[in-house]
Amino acid sequence: MKRLVRVSVFLMFLILLTGCEALVKEKSYELDDSHIIFELPKVWEEEGTSDAELVLSRDTANMTIDTIHPSELDSISVRQLLDQKVSEVMKDKITHSLVKEYPVNHLADRNITSYLYTANKDNIETEYYFSVLDFTGRDTYVYVLYEATETYMKYNIDDINRMLMRMRWNGSTEDLAMR
Repeated sequence: MKRLVRVSVFLMFLILLTGCEALVKEKSYELDDSHIIFELPKVWEEEGTSDAELVLSRDTANMTIDTIHPSELDSISVRQLLDQKVSEVMKDKITHSLVKEYPVNHLADRNITSYLYTANKDNIETEYYFSVLDFTGRDTYVYVLYEATETYMKYNIDDINRMLMRMRWNGSTEDLAMR
C-alpha cells in the first residue's frame, strides 16, 4: 500500500513538474472578440481564422464556425438565416436533399436550430449539418457547418451537438447545458 501511495505521489509531482498541457485532450477557442468560448478535441486542425470565423478540419470532416450579429441582418429570423446558408452551400451541388429538420433545441440561455442535408458533388456523397445557435438576450448568432461523409457524420454528430450546447458566452462561469 505504501508503494502505491509513493508511486501516486511521484506521478502527481511529475505531472506538475512537466506541465499538464500534454494531458489536456481539448483545445479552447474564442470567437467574436472573445465573447464566445468553446472546446474541441485537439484532433481538429485550424485551416483559417478571422475575428468572426473559424475553419477547422479533421480526417474526412470539415467545420466552419462563424458569428453573425442579427443587427447586421435585415430582421431575418434564425430559420431564414439557416435557409440562406443552406442555399449558399448547396448552389454548386448536383443534387441535394433535406435528410432531417431537427426540432429547435431550447436551452436555458440559447436556442439551437439545425438541418441535416445530403448532397452529391463530383460523385461523392457528403452530409452537411447546418446549425444556428441563438444566445438569448445577446446580439450574436453562431453559425456552424459540419461537413462529412454519411458514416463519419453518424459517428460524430453527437459531439458537434455537445459542442453547441456547451458553448459559453464569455464571463459565464456556469455550464447551463449541464443543469
